[in-house]
Amino acid sequence: MSQIFKAWILVGGLIFFLVEPTMAFDHHHSEWDSIVKRAVSWAGPSSSVDYKSLKANPKDLNQYLKSISEVKNTEFSQWTRTQQLAFLINAYNAWTVKLILSNYPIQSIKDIGGIFSNPWKRKFFELFGTYTSLDWIEHEKIRPQYNEPRIHFALVCASKGCPGLRDEAFISEKISEQLEDSTGRFLNDSSKNRYESNNKKLFLSSIFKWYKDDFIKAKGSVQEFVIPYMTSARAQAKSDFSNIPIQYLDYDWRLNEK
Repeated sequence: MSQIFKAWILVGGLIFFLVEPTMAFDHHHSEWDSIVKRAVSWAGPSSSVDYKSLKANPKDLNQYLKSISEVKNTEFSQWTRTQQLAFLINAYNAWTVKLILSNYPIQSIKDIGGIFSNPWKRKFFELFGTYTSLDWIEHEKIRPQYNEPRIHFALVCASKGCPGLRDEAFISEKISEQLEDSTGRFLNDSSKNRYESNNKKLFLSSIFKWYKDDFIKAKGSVQEFVIPYMTSARAQAKSDFSNIPIQYLDYDWRLNEK
C-alpha cells in the first residue's frame, strides 16, 4: 500500500517526514454492497433499481466511487486476479448507476446524449489516473484480460433487457459462484431466453449475438454455452446442441426502474 506525506519537521538540521499509510482498499466492497441491498429488488429472475431513492441520497454512492477512483494502477496490479475482476465489475456497475442518476429521470440509458452520442463511450469518470468510459472498462480491461464470458451477465446496462443488478457486491472469495448464479438466472428468464421444443429452436437475448465470439471461444458455440444453464432446454434438446437454430430477440432498453 502506498503512503502519503502528512507533515515534516526540522530536527537538528535534518528534515524528518511524518507519514501515514493510506487505508487499504475494502475488497468486500462494503459500501457498494450496502447500496445495492437497499436499492435493488428482485422479482423472479429480474431485478429493478430504486433510482429515485438513490438520486435523493447520493452520498454513499459518491463515497464509494471516490474510493474506486483513488485506486492506482500500481496498487491494482498487485491484487489477485479475482480481486481485480470483482473490482472492475463493481466499478462498471456503480458508474452505470451514477450515469443514470446524473441524467435522471429518463426512460432509457440510450436517451443519454441524444441520437449521436453513445453513453458507453462517454468519458465521465476517472480510473487509474485516466478520464475514461464504461466501454474502456469492459472492452479494454475485462474482456481481453480475463477471458471470462460470464461477465456479460454481471455487467449491467440499466435496462429491462439486461441481466439483473445483483443485490450484493461481487467479491473475490465467491466471484465464480456469483458469476455462475447470475448466468443461470439470466438464461432461465423465459422473457429473455428460451428453448421451444415444438420447433426445436433457441430464442436468445441479443447479448449472445453481440458477444458471440466470447461464447464460441469459451465453449465452441453459443448453443454449447447456453443450453447447460437452461433447465428446460437440457431436458428437451439432444446431446448435440451445436446445430440447434437460434433466433435473437429484440432488446428491451427501457430503464430497469423500481
